[in-house]
Amino acid sequence: MKKIAIVVQRYGLEVNGGAEYHCRILAEKLNPLFNLEVITSCAKDYTTWRNEYQKGISNINGVKIRRFEVAQERNKKKTQSIERKLRKKTFFQKTLRFFGLLNFVENLPGQYNNAEESGKEWAKQQGPYSPSLIDFLSNNKQDYDAIIFFTYLYFPTFYGLQIAPERSILIPTAHDEPPIYFPNFKSFFKLPKAILYNTKAEQHFVNKLFHNEAIYSDVVGVGINEYVKHQNENSLGIRDPYIVYIGRIDPAKGCDILFEYFLEYKKTDISNLKLMLIGQSFMNIPVSNSILPQGFVSEEIKANCLQHAKALIIPSFYESLSLVTLESMMAGIPVIANDFSEVLKDHIENSQGGYLFSDAETFTKALDNLMNPSTDLELLKNNAKKYVLKNYNWNVVIDKVSKAIDYVASE
Repeated sequence: MKKIAIVVQRYGLEVNGGAEYHCRILAEKLNPLFNLEVITSCAKDYTTWRNEYQKGISNINGVKIRRFEVAQERNKKKTQSIERKLRKKTFFQKTLRFFGLLNFVENLPGQYNNAEESGKEWAKQQGPYSPSLIDFLSNNKQDYDAIIFFTYLYFPTFYGLQIAPERSILIPTAHDEPPIYFPNFKSFFKLPKAILYNTKAEQHFVNKLFHNEAIYSDVVGVGINEYVKHQNENSLGIRDPYIVYIGRIDPAKGCDILFEYFLEYKKTDISNLKLMLIGQSFMNIPVSNSILPQGFVSEEIKANCLQHAKALIIPSFYESLSLVTLESMMAGIPVIANDFSEVLKDHIENSQGGYLFSDAETFTKALDNLMNPSTDLELLKNNAKKYVLKNYNWNVVIDKVSKAIDYVASE
């Protein structure tokens, strides 16, 4: 039985993040097939990286977890200061690329190296900064047939993958966001032995940006379990119709525009439609009788709330897969999504299981369509479920990941 490690920034039942949840369910599916362990930090909260879990070895749902302490908590001011400088350099690079001068300028003495060093420092500040985790990988990399690194954006993946690129599989969960243009990632995406993408849109984006088509890659995504219907009544006792947002409540996830557009809609809405929020909040939530924050809830309550929703709302501009979108579709719940995200746009257009919005006007139109008695909601629901059943099957996912592990282990 091959021995593999999965490296991820956070891991736990209480961890509120799409990529981390993706990592956990994949680890649990792979665990019976491999001698597997997860290598991660003691952090629970990505805004602080504070050590909250006990360091050392533990077990979650049968999966072995090896945790390492974070040496320093996140310094937001320092991180943002470095990020501002890098964003300016990134804008400058895009301008030079447009005029065909990028390669010439980058080859000038010191130009690229200085920017790359700033990028490496940013990765440390981005965190979770855990030198002991990196030391462990450096001292024990030969013990693993393959090491799967989850999410390109964080310290454990950026520095860990460079230790053993020949044994590495990267699941980048990448999308078009400012950090991916930082100079430290220019060579990084050419290091892994294999890359597994969530969607064709993600693969195309990364290939176009980094010209790394020569690396073994596949579009894998994730499997979605058949939906199990829960109790008929809403477990939170909510009787009014509602749309639901599930995930981190954060401006980075588009929640600021969600609140703005929804409250604008309610000014003229004659229905009693509510907006339910499920997840940990990292921003101020407007006080309104029409907005119902529930905080972090159990998986059972989350599934029950989704089951009774009129639709799931996804306002995020940046997604590499959006598990909650796929789970909603599997449950036969229509999805209203931000069409700025290529991934979300593909999900909606390919499934015909929901609506897209780009501004307050199209947001209102989507809700009007949803609430219109003449709308064939059963067609939307059936389209959504068929799309997931066809494209996100666990047997296919595990087969593709296993082939990548075999490829890395055999070389």
